[in-house]
Amino acid sequence: MLLRTTLQVVTPPPAEPVSLQLAKLHCRIDHSDDDLLLGGHITAARQMAESYLSRALITQTLLWTVLPENTVRPDLHFLAGWIDLPRAPVQSIDTVTVLDQHGNSTEIGAAALPLVPPAPLLGYMADLALSPARMMIGTATVLADGRTLRQAALQHVQVEFTAGYGSPAEPPAAAIVASIPQPIISAILLTVGHLYENRGDAVAELPPAAQWLLDPYRIMWA
Repeated sequence: MLLRTTLQVVTPPPAEPVSLQLAKLHCRIDHSDDDLLLGGHITAARQMAESYLSRALITQTLLWTVLPENTVRPDLHFLAGWIDLPRAPVQSIDTVTVLDQHGNSTEIGAAALPLVPPAPLLGYMADLALSPARMMIGTATVLADGRTLRQAALQHVQVEFTAGYGSPAEPPAAAIVASIPQPIISAILLTVGHLYENRGDAVAELPPAAQWLLDPYRIMWA
């Protein structure tokens, strides 16, 4: 079954993994005239790196919405198995909500574990140690109208989760930022320099050197 997904930032990172001072040093800028411009480039470069990597860097809260193309065949349920979350590393799953074809919303809680077969999975379970992290929602989970998930055709599923290597707002800030692999930091700096030097109709992609630095950390999807 085909799926359509959207990913929305609910709570953005409180700071960037690259400081303005470091970006200016990289770009060999010794004045403050372009500080505002550089700040925007740092954010854009970080977002470009995150999209390329399928990773979140500094801690942020994300809302992932999954929309099945086929909403009328409950027997072909798109949730019958593990689903991969679109950003890593995942720190926590905060809420899981499903909306059925009648507009009924149900918040799904975490399953009581350990699960002893043949007991059905009621709620969701997750493995956050993986990259990408994955989760499963039991199709025997009861929805707001009394039906099980297996019996319902859904409009969408929404998963709100927290992801990232850490937040500079949490002490010690330097140690958390340092947990981001240095090649990723270097790739962001290269991209900032590329955006700063090419302000017109430049190629809208990461510089090749930045891609080379990021490739070992990129999550490849099957």
